[in-house]
Amino acid sequence: MELHCWGISHKSTSLEVREKFAFNKMEIDEVLTNLKMTNTFDNGILLSTCNRTEFYSVCSRSEIKNFEKVVSKILNKFENLRKNDQYLYAGTDAFKHSLKVMTGIDSMIIGEPDIFGQVKKSLNNSRSMGFLNAELENTFNNAIRFSKLIRTETDLSKNPLSISTIVEGLISEEDEIKSVLVIGGGDVARKLVPKLIKKEKEVFLLNRSNVEISGIKSDSLSKIKTYLKKSDAVVIVASSNKNFIEEDFLSKIQKNILVFDLAIPRNISFKIPKNKNVTVITLDELGEMMKKNEDTRKEEVDAAKEIIKLNADKEFRKLKNKQMMGRNQKEAREKIFNAKTEALKKAKSSLKKGIDVEKVLEELANEIASKNAHELSKIIDDPSIISFLKKAK
Repeated sequence: MELHCWGISHKSTSLEVREKFAFNKMEIDEVLTNLKMTNTFDNGILLSTCNRTEFYSVCSRSEIKNFEKVVSKILNKFENLRKNDQYLYAGTDAFKHSLKVMTGIDSMIIGEPDIFGQVKKSLNNSRSMGFLNAELENTFNNAIRFSKLIRTETDLSKNPLSISTIVEGLISEEDEIKSVLVIGGGDVARKLVPKLIKKEKEVFLLNRSNVEISGIKSDSLSKIKTYLKKSDAVVIVASSNKNFIEEDFLSKIQKNILVFDLAIPRNISFKIPKNKNVTVITLDELGEMMKKNEDTRKEEVDAAKEIIKLNADKEFRKLKNKQMMGRNQKEAREKIFNAKTEALKKAKSSLKKGIDVEKVLEELANEIASKNAHELSKIIDDPSIISFLKKAK
């Protein structure tokens, strides 16, 4: 049993495939609940963002290698996922990958900070559902701590780019865009709306439930057509199984309009008839446009990779040794407790037989001391503990 990571991401898989394995909070909870009830896994963290879906678990390779089939069965979403679309990491490699994810150097937008918060949310979600064991929780807490250090030491935390920053920048470049319709009231919208207001754009906000962002109150999704007619740009950040904007309506728009479809799965079908007045930018297209970001942050990325290369093995080994020592100590405590219980039982029996009290107490003390010394010597002589102590010097 060791740490494993199964996943798909923008680096391995097309948007068309990724969107079929993008899960909302309700679906994630359904998957974790089913895994727990059926004993398929007894621990796990399921991370699903716009650019990746990953599952981390302390388990065997045979259990996790077909994770996508397990999820498909649970959610009744049977999609053929090629082996080349997936990746599987184990042990130290899984730990290193988690660090690359948390620091943002594996993201479409290099160094973006949002993924760090999304990982923490996924960890807390599994914790609240009772789907963590001590080893997985300790490993992720350690990875979070270490990735914070990497982000700080490499300046990845300085002037970070995010989806909201990039979208606002692209909108601001177009002088013709005076009004923007934002569909969805989640994290991206909460960061984007204030930026647009600061740039003196008129902002309309639509959401399923009533929300307010920077003084802008949301309206009903049923009024999309009304707001589309008076908007120069649209940013879709809410996911839905049904398209917010109907294909026939979009194909008949007569004015120039810029649409950012950032939803996973995509909200605007790629099959719609081409309309020269409508420009649609998806997540992957946004990523292609921002590839130059990789060059501007190359120094920080290389520094982060070097820190991971030089320290991740040692960090993971220390963590494993600490966990191993903890298990050995727990086992020893249990054996010492059982030995003490057995010795007391034997002493009480001797007292009932009328054996001298001082003799019974002396034998009891000697037996308990002997058992304690025996268990302590086993811990000290354990090769894994000896190795741990040597490395700790």
